[in-house]
Amino acid sequence: MTEEITPLRRRLIMWLVTGALFMEILDGTILTTALPSMARTFGTTAVALDIGISAYMLALGVLIPASSWLADRFGSRRIFVTAIAIFTLASALCGQAQSVPEFVALRVLQGVGGAMMTPVGRLVVMRHTPRDQLIATLSALIWPALFAPVVGPPVGGFITEHLGWRWIFYFNVPLGILALAAALWLIPDVRGARRQFDWTGFALTAAGVFALQIGFEHSARRIDALGLGLVAAGLAVLAVTMAHLRRSPNPLLHLGALTTPSFRAAVSGGTLTRMAIGAVPFLLPLMMQAGFGFGAVHAGLFVVALFAGDITMKSMVERILRRFGHRPVLIVNGLLCAASLLSLAAIGPTSPAPLVAALLFVNGLGRSLQFSTLSTLAFADVDQAAMGDANGLFNTILQLGAAAGVTAAAMSVHAGEALASTVGLSGAGADYRFAFVAMAVLSLGGVISALKLPHEAGRTLTAA
Repeated sequence: MTEEITPLRRRLIMWLVTGALFMEILDGTILTTALPSMARTFGTTAVALDIGISAYMLALGVLIPASSWLADRFGSRRIFVTAIAIFTLASALCGQAQSVPEFVALRVLQGVGGAMMTPVGRLVVMRHTPRDQLIATLSALIWPALFAPVVGPPVGGFITEHLGWRWIFYFNVPLGILALAAALWLIPDVRGARRQFDWTGFALTAAGVFALQIGFEHSARRIDALGLGLVAAGLAVLAVTMAHLRRSPNPLLHLGALTTPSFRAAVSGGTLTRMAIGAVPFLLPLMMQAGFGFGAVHAGLFVVALFAGDITMKSMVERILRRFGHRPVLIVNGLLCAASLLSLAAIGPTSPAPLVAALLFVNGLGRSLQFSTLSTLAFADVDQAAMGDANGLFNTILQLGAAAGVTAAAMSVHAGEALASTVGLSGAGADYRFAFVAMAVLSLGGVISALKLPHEAGRTLTAA
């Protein structure tokens, strides 16, 4: 059952959830440039401190599948408020950490808060948004996923240089307190049907996600039997998990949404698309700095052009989808995204800066439209009663897809060292440019998936 809320309250809830989503994603990326300074504080190496980033992402991946059950069992307000409180407290304690083990433990705690905060917030928004407003609402919830990975590293670097790395965490505290007060006021206390917790499903899901994310992270740094074995083991455990979820009378997540063509396309071919175009903020700064020899500020200015495209498209998504529909947009814009990725493989250190900025702006336009189209399509035909399980499943796949995208990009860079010349790439940054070619090819998987969609896919959102 759902509580009736006013349009103003619904809008305020959306802003609150969007801010929480931004804070959660930002915390997964902002530490990158602060690691050397943190390593000096703890008397270790920056590489050794990577575990702090990994611990946070692992906590998210393992606990997100349980978020829908928790919201149904204890109420969306209680879980959302508890999540913000945990996240805020953990942030304050991370800023006080005195050793690596202490820091890693607190990052896990912070991930526990993040794992409940964002999925439950998204679920509240979707359950209380009329279908004719779902495109605009879900499009608004997309921008943190586009913006946070881009601004995280430079913001982290700025804070570390001028205030010290501990302030990366301290800034979360006043924001968290404001969010906590807003959540107590705004979030409705809605509960779903009570059901027994699926401990077997949770254990299997946690083991599979854990192995898969560790394997992805290891393979992004070094391709060897250990990383590939972990990925294979994770996939095998998740296959067993799927079989269990289909048989269980009270599964951790109902898989009924996968029988809906639009949802299935959004999480299958859509994952390939997100992996490919989501890798740009990872590959671009590395190519500019390690490949072309540019400074961090120079490379960062180009990233701004990418984000400008993201933001510009945000206001046009709804009109485009209502005019053309989800399937044509995914096909045509998917091809344009692939072409845009290929264009980035053609640039070099001597390419005119205005041309490079223009290409990145176009890439930002395409990736923003594709992300928004996929996210709205996923829930277009899902019944309101099944929204909770669909949301949990979707967020779990998003988390794994993001890790897999970085891994695929890193592995493509490694492959480019040997194969770049075979596709006619040479000179500075050839290995990174090869990776853009690989990502362009990968993105076509999403286009193939879109071709299989029924023509009326997403019509429930665009017909009004």
